[in-house]
Amino acid sequence: MQRLVRLVLLLIVSATPVLAQRVSGTLSGIVTEAESGESVIGASVAIYADSASLGRSAMRGAITNKFGFYSIAGIAPGRYLVQVRSIGLAPAKQAIEIGERADDLRLDVRLSESSVRTREVVVEADRDASPTGSISAVELRPGFMEQLPSLGGEVDVFRTLQLLPGVKSISEVSSGLYVRGGSPDQNLILLDGVIVYNPTHLGGFLSTFNSDALRDVRLIKGAFPAEYGGRLSSVVDMTMREGTKEKISGAGGISLINSRLTVEGPITEDATFMVSGRRMYLDLLTSLAPESEEIPTYYFYDANAKLNYRLSESDHLYLSGYFGRDVLNSATGSRADGVARDHFEITWGNVTANLRWMHIVSPSLFTNFSAIYTDYDFSTLFEDQYGGGTNSSNFKSVTGIRDVMLRGEAQWFPHADHIVKTGIEATEHRFRADASAELGDFPRIERDPTIRRSLDASLYLQDEWQISPRLSANIGGRLYYFESGDYVRVEPRLSAAYQLDEVVTLKGAYSMGNQFLHLVARNDISLPTDVWFPSTSTIAPSESQQGVLGVETSLLDGEYLVTVEGYYKTMRNVLEYKDTASFSLDVPLENSFAAGDGEAYGVELFINKRIGSFTGWIGYTLAWTKRTFEELNDGQPFYPRHDRRHDVSLVLVYRLGESWELGATWVYGTGQAYTVPTGQYRFTHHQVGGGDPEYVGGYDERLDYTGRNEYRLPAFHKLDLNFAHSFTWFSLPFKLSLNVYNAYGRKNVFAQYVDRVYTQDPTTGEYYDEYKFKRFTLFPFVPTIGLSFKF
Repeated sequence: MQRLVRLVLLLIVSATPVLAQRVSGTLSGIVTEAESGESVIGASVAIYADSASLGRSAMRGAITNKFGFYSIAGIAPGRYLVQVRSIGLAPAKQAIEIGERADDLRLDVRLSESSVRTREVVVEADRDASPTGSISAVELRPGFMEQLPSLGGEVDVFRTLQLLPGVKSISEVSSGLYVRGGSPDQNLILLDGVIVYNPTHLGGFLSTFNSDALRDVRLIKGAFPAEYGGRLSSVVDMTMREGTKEKISGAGGISLINSRLTVEGPITEDATFMVSGRRMYLDLLTSLAPESEEIPTYYFYDANAKLNYRLSESDHLYLSGYFGRDVLNSATGSRADGVARDHFEITWGNVTANLRWMHIVSPSLFTNFSAIYTDYDFSTLFEDQYGGGTNSSNFKSVTGIRDVMLRGEAQWFPHADHIVKTGIEATEHRFRADASAELGDFPRIERDPTIRRSLDASLYLQDEWQISPRLSANIGGRLYYFESGDYVRVEPRLSAAYQLDEVVTLKGAYSMGNQFLHLVARNDISLPTDVWFPSTSTIAPSESQQGVLGVETSLLDGEYLVTVEGYYKTMRNVLEYKDTASFSLDVPLENSFAAGDGEAYGVELFINKRIGSFTGWIGYTLAWTKRTFEELNDGQPFYPRHDRRHDVSLVLVYRLGESWELGATWVYGTGQAYTVPTGQYRFTHHQVGGGDPEYVGGYDERLDYTGRNEYRLPAFHKLDLNFAHSFTWFSLPFKLSLNVYNAYGRKNVFAQYVDRVYTQDPTTGEYYDEYKFKRFTLFPFVPTIGLSFKF
């Protein structure tokens, strides 16, 4: 391990030129929003020789990190013009001078809000920004997501991400992300740097993230750089708002299913806060319905909070956290026959916390240290009260994962052409699986609590290298150690970009990844049954390799962005439950798993209109996803349910004047892969005696099924609309939105099954069993209203 670390260090150091062949200085600082004081992520900072060179190639450039920090090294003495830009904010220009002694210069910049840009605005090419970090990556602003259709006016981050090429959902009620053939557990979901293990509410219908509390959302669909690890498919990196320094303000909303409220503002001159909460009141609505005691109750609530304290010009403390809980209870009271009703209670939720210290060591060295806590649990209680006494039974299970992590990261700007990032983190995992059962007067049966602890440690190092004015690369690697099973893994990462001309860029990337935590879900029941299980000496970690090639270009002076990417990914040691899995208490859980391999490949097209009163995108994906398990489907390859050959998404937002907005989304996808019966056969009843078997009457019928997921449901498509009107009421800005789900009433098939019908023959009068295909759909044309406000 020591030799490997030394080798990686030697490669990066050898790639870094001698720093000072001539005297040069470093320009650094923090970019913030003028009104709120929050740091600006992803702002471009460019240095030009003079005002006449604006719009042409910059001499030097940099991109701000998550804390708004930038650093540009290697600036020769002289006078320059610095321009800072960010989407949605007005550009800022500042003249600077580097003296003959080439002293380092600190320049903090505050950007003001700007109005919506129209077609007449000239867009300058971002030649100063390194393109390597953007391969397979998309950034979304919460303000844009609010303009898209949503059920009940509730903005959902994950449902917006599902509209991007390469990202799929398994059904219209699922907010889970299936990215480039991977499953939801293969996505690294980060909220302010903290892993969130189950980021969904309502069994996957809504994600757990309140858009009012978010400042930035970034999705990397694959081949991500070395600074991310522990998952195979993608990264969703979200940053919470820090709280405005201007005044106490906030935002809220009321919809048909839930309400939300966010408050932020200053505490002192150097401290700010943000608190956001959301509560679903479906349980309150159902309690008002007739015969409400017959209806199960469900609700969820979540809260986000963040404190930001400025210790000095170079030091900040951040304390952020999230808490969420889902509760599903059975109906109460007694049945019509007077017998006590069966009772069940299912709860699940997340708790996260992160204490971070941001410290600027020098103009060329930036550090960030974190102490992180996360806790996810899932519990089930079932009580069968039928008959009472010896006929009663109950079952209880609890599963969960608890992490304590320490992380240290650094960015070093040794040269104008190099940005070196490095970090180390150590996590103690505690996995729990516990179950017990009681049956009448029999002794209580308990499974010994499965408590597993494991240390997870990793080290990464990467260099963002501007090799030439047109060629750039991100070279790095990640070293992993997982205590349970004593695994050591090395993950090389490489991405590169070459600019053919002012508007066309070729991109490519390769990455290797390992995942030591497995999420295995049961397919035999419809309720959520998330079980996270660690790799052990008998359960190997999942592995993946992915290659990506793409081309990116801008059209009409940057008004349109067009990208085409092709990818190929292999996966090993992917887990599924066996067909013969036993979920009894006396069988070890790991004996129920089957390990197999996966393969995914495809092409993605993304056309994004970024400027003007009319914006949006068109996405198309042509993809294949396969799985091969020796113990499933007779060892033959099969398509998982989320395999979708063709996937189309159309997203449009149009501003009608100052107060009206129209948002529309249309999606089309190949039908889900499904397993269905193709025929039936009978076993007649015979009695075996001394001679030939004697027919004694009667028979048993069985169904003959296709191979695993060989059938396809009909294609899925629907149109959603959002009409929003902004107005002022009691001197406060309000927005009323009318959302139309499934505008043309498409009856999309949610599931298909075979029903056994007892039928009488009209001719003979005899009764016989007949099997019929049946389908059911979920949502027809559904209009909903939502009201949001700010103060």
